[in-house]
Amino acid sequence: MSNVSSNIFNQIVSTQVSAGNYGGRDGPLGHYAKNEKKKDEKKEDFIIIRFTVLRGEVFKAWDSNGLADPKVLVYLLKKKKDGEESKKLLFKTNVCKKTLTPDFQFSEMYKIPNKAVHILMELWDDDLVMDDFIGSCKITLNFSDIPESKNHILYDKEKYAQGNVMMMMQKVDKNGHNLLNVKN
Repeated sequence: MSNVSSNIFNQIVSTQVSAGNYGGRDGPLGHYAKNEKKKDEKKEDFIIIRFTVLRGEVFKAWDSNGLADPKVLVYLLKKKKDGEESKKLLFKTNVCKKTLTPDFQFSEMYKIPNKAVHILMELWDDDLVMDDFIGSCKITLNFSDIPESKNHILYDKEKYAQGNVMMMMQKVDKNGHNLLNVKN
């Protein structure tokens, strides 16, 4: 049987079994309906969150002009099987030049796995040769429909506060919204 006709056969049998024919899900062909259910569950194994990075403050100068060129990087943290966390870059904001009070005004939507719990926010000073790490903080994801705007304190590696960033997270309803701009 060709691949196309095999897929059509599987869909027909799956529909019939789901309707209770051929012994239903517990009958001899029940695995067809169970496989279809797993495919559907996998498709919906994410939520969409709108991240909005509003503004920030850098507590000290990082450049010789007494200012900084701050930008924000946000990573999705995933638990690996060994218990460690891996990070995947979700987005970075624009660089706000020559300021200690950046106004980022950045907003985008991303698909986030349901199992995800944390993101990592990092604040950097953008330089020509090598960027300077200012600070970071680990944030618990907000899966609420109500937007929550929060000021996050970012700490350097020695655990000293080096700046803050105001960010809002909001769960986006998948139905009825234009999701063409959603990023993975």
